[in-house]
Amino acid sequence: MGTDSPSVPVTVADALPNLRTGRLARGDDLTNNRPAKHLLDERSAYTRQHLTSVLRGRLTGRPDERHRALSRRIAGVRAVAQELWELVAKRPVWRVLQSVRSAPTTRSGQRPAELELDQLVIGPSGVYTIHSVYRPTQDVTADLARDAARRTQEILGRATRVPINVQALIVFVRTDQPRVEGPRDGVEVLTANELVPWLESRRQMLTERELEIIHLAARDYRTWAP
Repeated sequence: MGTDSPSVPVTVADALPNLRTGRLARGDDLTNNRPAKHLLDERSAYTRQHLTSVLRGRLTGRPDERHRALSRRIAGVRAVAQELWELVAKRPVWRVLQSVRSAPTTRSGQRPAELELDQLVIGPSGVYTIHSVYRPTQDVTADLARDAARRTQEILGRATRVPINVQALIVFVRTDQPRVEGPRDGVEVLTANELVPWLESRRQMLTERELEIIHLAARDYRTWAP
């Protein structure tokens, strides 16, 4: 990465033969996703299915635990989105996709846990997946974040034919002492205030052409479809 080597496709059409390279329909373009869309959808579905429990929690002051956990996650994702908007406003070369989801099938036909990315960040220094944690009430491990980055790397690498290394980030919101239990190899742990300075401090790894190819693939919903 970072050089126009023969291994990198020469044109966008070469890199993305199976994807549309023109204008995407609104519903197909993931740049239209709002922050925490996947969590808002999940909370709405949960509320419909457990309306009595949710209403009882509001009336008694003892909230439904699952509903509260989703609300906390939504608050965390929105806070991180705000930080990233400021980065993009300062440096438009950075690209951010919100609420990226995928449910690929395995060779056996079984469906693994759905891939859900709070944010996918693409910039001169590379590609990053972000998992947001808002005032954690339980132990946080790096396993989910690491697995999400690995699967994202496989999906984007297969779609673009560009050598990609995806870095997993866990971003803590409303806490100054982020803590991750167990191994955190390959996962960077940051606070929301540290996120943008950390991204800006990374050295350039992608050429403009590589960055554009990756972004075009990432924003097309078909890249993430089963």
